Amino acid sequence: MSLKRILALASGGAGDASALAFAASLAGQHDGVAEVLPVYPDSAADMIALGMTLGASLSPEAVEELAAAERALQARVEDAARRAANEADVVYGAGEGAPRLTVSTRGLRPALALSRQAALADLVVIAQKGLEDGSVRELLGQALLADRAPVLVARGDPERLAGPAAIAWDGSPQAGRAVRAALPLLAMASSIHVLQCVTGLDRQSGDPDIDALNAYLRLHGVGAGEPTLVEGADEGPALLAMVKAREAGLLVAGAWGHSRLRETIFGGATRAFLGQTYGPSLLLAH
Repeated sequence: MSLKRILALASGGAGDASALAFAASLAGQHDGVAEVLPVYPDSAADMIALGMTLGASLSPEAVEELAAAERALQARVEDAARRAANEADVVYGAGEGAPRLTVSTRGLRPALALSRQAALADLVVIAQKGLEDGSVRELLGQALLADRAPVLVARGDPERLAGPAAIAWDGSPQAGRAVRAALPLLAMASSIHVLQCVTGLDRQSGDPDIDALNAYLRLHGVGAGEPTLVEGADEGPALLAMVKAREAGLLVAGAWGHSRLRETIFGGATRAFLGQTYGPSLLLAH
């Protein structure tokens, strides 16, 4: 069990440092390659397209200013990636061999680039702080719902992944995919807690048998998790309270197990998990 190809999203903002630190650390521990995908907007192309739509054109000077701003964002991403690679003691830059961290050049639209790269990525890493950017939040939804890629929402220090981990287990297909994707991270954890909110179980859409989950974990050499039953009318906060009590640095959960529209209207556990800015890192899958 290992993470050989990790994709980290970077927008040139303050959240990049966390995503890149996690990606570089995981690449080092798993002898893998972390590729940084710049997802900042292509302002020059957008403005040119807008001008064509409106029947106007931008001056060469304006286009150059926009291009210069884009180059500055690319340089900012590369500088942050270089620092993350140095701190994790992995090789920085394109080339053969691993562990390694590389940075792609911003080319395709971020959504298209993400779909192409996520197809063969073991994990997509997005920083919690990066989700303050609306476009990055959209990419999170795309990665989970359209590309069906497991996503790690990075929070705090990567070293917390070596501490206790928690699994929010309801037996749903989404939770199962999250557990399968999280096996390399669960193998790193000092202990595993299997949390189940008994008041929010849907036994028609999945089998919430904790013994079956633990048998699967043992087959993969991860070791069984300690079952903990939780009660609460609001599933998300109830589970998060137990995660905090167990001092878990990682929470593994299915994302949007109910319809996304329903969760948008009524809240849902996924929204609660993502709303905990300073909580554990999240491994989500849909």
